[in-house]
Amino acid sequence: MQTEIGLRELAKIANVDVSTISRALNRNPRISKERAQAIRELAARNGYRPKPMRSNRKNAIGVLIGSNDTERIGGAGEFFLERLAWLAQRVLSCKNFHVNVECFLRDSDGARLPAVLLENRVDGVLIAGHPSQAFVARIRELGIPAVAVNDSLSRIGIPCVCSYPRQAIEQAVLRLAAWGHRRFAFLMNDSQFPTSETKLSAFRQALAQVDIPFAPEYLVDHLPSEIPGGREGVRRLCNSVPDAMPTAIFCTNDWVALGAIMELMDAGKRIPRDVSIVGHDDVAFARTLNPALTTISRSEETLVSDAVNLLLDIIGGAPVPGKDLFIGGEVIWRGSTGPAPGHGAGLSGETAGKPQEAAKDGHP
Repeated sequence: MQTEIGLRELAKIANVDVSTISRALNRNPRISKERAQAIRELAARNGYRPKPMRSNRKNAIGVLIGSNDTERIGGAGEFFLERLAWLAQRVLSCKNFHVNVECFLRDSDGARLPAVLLENRVDGVLIAGHPSQAFVARIRELGIPAVAVNDSLSRIGIPCVCSYPRQAIEQAVLRLAAWGHRRFAFLMNDSQFPTSETKLSAFRQALAQVDIPFAPEYLVDHLPSEIPGGREGVRRLCNSVPDAMPTAIFCTNDWVALGAIMELMDAGKRIPRDVSIVGHDDVAFARTLNPALTTISRSEETLVSDAVNLLLDIIGGAPVPGKDLFIGGEVIWRGSTGPAPGHGAGLSGETAGKPQEAAKDGHP
């Protein structure tokens, strides 16, 4: 009589990952028919018997939030990862799932996964915050269904649902160029993040459409997060291009945009008469500033709800998508943008930009 073996033992015999065994046994299309058949035959020869799917359900989902600033998580709720965790809790609670929110260090190698994963207390996980490849690989080895937000399948090997601001950024650049702007700057925290790469790529492509060369001196990268990053970004621009300051500045998020506005105003600049500012995220304070902030909304509720639905589909046995899923954004025009200095005198961002007009993004 053969001794019953589990997925881990079978994976060692086949010399593959546990996730590969799981996909083959569940006839996932990401595994070739020939390889899947060979694994199933190996499983039969070695006495593997699958356990009933539903008997092990916990009706619980892990929401894993990565950060290098552990004090920030659980704060005021104006920051993307906090909003994501709150939205995920709201969506999942409506579907009668328990939610376990866990924080991890962004550069974690997965050696110490949260206990809810190691103790098999969740049916799947939603991940955000740019986890390391090793961290995600460890989760995959455990055979836990996982979906990431704002990452890429090619980087971490799991399905991802991503905001896609490309067309919204392009429209913002094109309209500002039509208002006479020719010197554009971009302030960002870290270009290694997939969403940051998308923003910068869209920015460069839009400049090319209006024959404005991309000037490296107008890209300020590796800034601190939030308000200090915006302030430092403007100071670095003042030092590097003191005689040719940009008339339009795009910021990676609204907090950086707020810092940029504060620094510019301290330097005696008027918004938008001297400099137009565009943020990203459309957080609550954006519409209450004076002038109100033009920003790009990334449809966060749709982003999170689609990620949750995808995760629940995978848990239920649906095929794993072989590409990233994208959610478009929109430009929210407000008073922080207007014509370039000396162009269209008398027009403000409020009138020229038609505040609250949304330029809707499409899918790639």
